[in-house]
Amino acid sequence: MNRRVRLGGVGAAAAAAVMVLGAQAPVAYGTGQEDADRLTLDRLGRDGPETLDVGSAFEVRAGFTHHGKRPLRRIVISLDASEGLSFTREYRNCVYGTEARNISARAEYRALCLIRTRVEPGESIDLTPLSLKVGKGALEEHVGVSYAIAMQAPYSQWRNIHRGRGEELTAAPRTGVVPPDERRYTDLLSAQLDVSVDNAWDMEVKGAALKGRKGETLTARLALEHHGASVRAQLDAENSIPFARVEVRFPKGVKVVSVPEGCGRGDVRSRPPYYLCEYGLYTTGFDLPVLRDGFHMDFPFKVRIDDPSELGAGTVRVDAPAERLRDDADPGNSTAPITVEAIGASDGPGPLVPAAVAGAMALAGLLAFALVRRRAR
Repeated sequence: MNRRVRLGGVGAAAAAAVMVLGAQAPVAYGTGQEDADRLTLDRLGRDGPETLDVGSAFEVRAGFTHHGKRPLRRIVISLDASEGLSFTREYRNCVYGTEARNISARAEYRALCLIRTRVEPGESIDLTPLSLKVGKGALEEHVGVSYAIAMQAPYSQWRNIHRGRGEELTAAPRTGVVPPDERRYTDLLSAQLDVSVDNAWDMEVKGAALKGRKGETLTARLALEHHGASVRAQLDAENSIPFARVEVRFPKGVKVVSVPEGCGRGDVRSRPPYYLCEYGLYTTGFDLPVLRDGFHMDFPFKVRIDDPSELGAGTVRVDAPAERLRDDADPGNSTAPITVEAIGASDGPGPLVPAAVAGAMALAGLLAFALVRRRAR
């Protein structure tokens, strides 16, 4: 449920956001009217090194040029930052929220800001620098800035909606020359700035060591875990190309009698058979799911020991192209053994003695007993 805020006497969060924007409704533009309000983004850059460290703070600079035919008296600016980043300074003329349609999806931190300022035709303006911070799960991130032409944001998809506090976000006439690395040669209303982070991630699999008697059914509790920086779990919006899967191969002499959900046979021609397991992170629409730090997925296979004489070694491993896993911080734990040991051979009857040998031993015992009794007389 969205948290209630009060902005100018409005309680509901979505209504509060509209109040911050001056209660603007979607505009139906007439001929030439859209061009009259055209403010394009021509500056976007940040400070700091090319690759940032976890925990570091940085500032983003953004600016626009007015290509319209009449002065603007107020502008609406939209800001967004990907999940691994956060706004460290919130402004009282902005509404903030988090957008993610699914808990598995990569979240976006949103802000919509109403700036009351006069912008003349042909004039360029720069925003107050935006302050952000790199979070512990950050890896490949982005910051977006855009000009909203009297448009309302999709508040129904936002969570944790609230108004910022403190000073106002402002825009001032541009002075000086825009540095080359901040120039945006674009006729668009928005642009996105990529932010690379020096961070590590690790995908780990858990194997199993099983013991049982011939014919007994056992459960192999295999698992996948993800540690460190977040990575995209699927490589396309249709969720059809996973970042990785889990390959399971059991030892010979073992028969799989139950396959967990999300797992299925690999190449059906392979003998013995092997299995490929998905980690089941799916989203709707075009939201891309992510593997976050602490992710854990169990794959409980049920197997039966059929032939103890053939038991060997099996494996569970992360299945993905080598180039996709080259940044894995610990490749050694991307493979784990599956061992199955047959027990109970020593608990049965001892070695069988042939009948002829047993009869001879019994006869020898009787003769020895009779000889002892004769000597005793």
